[in-house]
Amino acid sequence: MTGGGLSRRGKMEFFELVGIIERAFITDVYKRYLWAYFVIGGCLFAVIYILQAIALYTIATREGFKNKWMALLPFFNTYYIGVVSEKNKVFKSDAKYVSLAAALVEVIYCALAIIYYVAVSVIFRGGYAEPVYETMIYGTQIEMLAGYKLDLLPASLSWAGWVYSYMQDYIVNAVQLVLLILKIFILISFFRTYASPSYLLFSIFSALLPIGGVFMFAVRANRGKNYLDYIREQRQRQYRMYQEYMRNNGGMDGQNGANYGPNYGGQNNNPYAQQRTSAPPDDPFGGLGSSSGGQKSEGGSPSDPFDDFNN
Repeated sequence: MTGGGLSRRGKMEFFELVGIIERAFITDVYKRYLWAYFVIGGCLFAVIYILQAIALYTIATREGFKNKWMALLPFFNTYYIGVVSEKNKVFKSDAKYVSLAAALVEVIYCALAIIYYVAVSVIFRGGYAEPVYETMIYGTQIEMLAGYKLDLLPASLSWAGWVYSYMQDYIVNAVQLVLLILKIFILISFFRTYASPSYLLFSIFSALLPIGGVFMFAVRANRGKNYLDYIREQRQRQYRMYQEYMRNNGGMDGQNGANYGPNYGGQNNNPYAQQRTSAPPDDPFGGLGSSSGGQKSEGGSPSDPFDDFNN
């Protein structure tokens, strides 16, 4: 039978890095340097892991979160991402509950990944895998590795053959997909809290590449905020710029009237001049996005129309 390839992307950063290193050793068809994948991948993972731990611990210390030790431990740190992202919910659920589910799925994924690599080690170190090549035509004929035959595998190691050939495709990939979706949700919640202007870009790169810890480290000094509060602040800033523009533009109309004749005259000849008053109108965005828990403003309108989605 033909076994599946070793290079599978695991969302757990360590195994994803191992897979990337494995693909770099393209000529190692007999996996003689399997140990090197783990050494190099482990070193890269350690750097990213330390950056993420520093980021989460720094944020927890500044924002006053308890149990900061969770930021330093595997699996616990996945849960802690949701804890420090409490200002932005995932749909109507607290981010910490989604991150707890992600941490549990991550434990399952890592257990399956360990079983898979144990099976790979048994098969290749025992010499039971035979490479299978197929001819590809790209202007010329090229032989490329298509998989492995495990015909020499003894009956006592049939479990390893099943793990290598089937478990990865039918079980591990399903668990990986669930983990990926959960991590996307908690990453969006985290970067909405600490990198509101660029949260989408940071979330996508952190979900697709094993470098989420680098982005977390980059935003560790930012104070957490509710995303709708950020949107409200931006709209108020834009509205103030608009008011300033209108005031300045009104002054220019008067000057232009003196230079270009009666059709451009000052306030007496400008049909729109009377509509501009010295006192700016009320801020139409004053009640948008407030995280006051759905209280009403003096005018009676809800202060946060999206309160169900945010704290």
